Amino acid sequence: MYMKIYSKNIYTDEGKKSGVLEFNDKIIGIKDGDYDIDASDLLVIPGIIDTHNHGYGGYDLMDDDGDKDKEKTIRGYLDALVRCGVTGCLPTANESYFKDIAKIYKGTYSGARILGIHSEGPYLNRTGENGIKEEPLKIDLDHIKEMVQDGDGLLKLVGIAPELDGAFEVISYLKDKGIKVAMAHTDIDYKGALRSFDQGISIITHTANVMTGIHHRHMGALGAALLSDKVDNELIADGLHVSNEMIEIMFRVKEKAYDRFILVSDNIALAGMPKGKYHISDMDVEITDDGYLLTDTGRLFGSSMPVIKGMKNLHDNLKISIEDLIKMSSSNVARIYDLKGKGHIRRGYDSDIVIIDQDFNVIYTIIDGNIIYKA
Repeated sequence: MYMKIYSKNIYTDEGKKSGVLEFNDKIIGIKDGDYDIDASDLLVIPGIIDTHNHGYGGYDLMDDDGDKDKEKTIRGYLDALVRCGVTGCLPTANESYFKDIAKIYKGTYSGARILGIHSEGPYLNRTGENGIKEEPLKIDLDHIKEMVQDGDGLLKLVGIAPELDGAFEVISYLKDKGIKVAMAHTDIDYKGALRSFDQGISIITHTANVMTGIHHRHMGALGAALLSDKVDNELIADGLHVSNEMIEIMFRVKEKAYDRFILVSDNIALAGMPKGKYHISDMDVEITDDGYLLTDTGRLFGSSMPVIKGMKNLHDNLKISIEDLIKMSSSNVARIYDLKGKGHIRRGYDSDIVIIDQDFNVIYTIIDGNIIYKA
């Protein structure tokens, strides 16, 4: 669809511009003249790319129910994501969904674009929150190979606890396949984390969450993640999973932080739902008044807030600029995962655009030049 949108706040690689953004399926440019949509005081930014998202609006990509219509669930999930400004994603799914995700990707579908698959695990070593410890699975390289096969070329990221026996062999195998590996749900120490980065780990799963933390005598996995220039860092920026004070410390410590962090949601199916008590994954879960998503043990269970809410938190409470928020929500992601034509409002790039108001409410989501969502 050919379209022209006027705004005084169009965020391009050259900075904020005022004018008429002209596009079809690709960005054509900014000019003066007539227009189709008056977004004068709204903000026009690149579409959000969420690389760590398990579900949204009741659609659950982690439910391994053999009788479930997985294709219907995936399509509903992709349609739901556009409500929060997500134009592209790496569905972070149970491996039983991989074949269906690949099938949908090859066909016609609506909603957010599938840009790959993210597997958070299954070989993790949850250190436990509120004193809960879970026994990790034993690594099976043949199983990893089956996951790659089921992904049919879409598997882009696998999270693993690098201290588990056999982890380095898995990291080497995935790296050779061109698949990125993340340090995830780990009890590893500082030196062990650095060794895993040398082996090939290049992403930190939801930095600071479910990993050994920083102590003034023991830097832990978090210290390694912040001091190393070999890894890029996911961040759940809602201010709940990581306090705003700690986020500020992380941004000050990490060299060129706004170029190395990726904003993610870690949303589960309950994201976008009203506060209250729910039952999911055979657990009682509550969305609290302040947005925490807690199990009946008090442990954090994914996230209820999309990336756009994290952007608002960083902007309002840490005074992060719109330009740096765009880096972390869009352009960094496109660079790190080699997503051609994504992550920028730039001539010749895909017309994946989000229009938000000054309070970070999503007004329009545009994908491939088409209005997919209008508030």
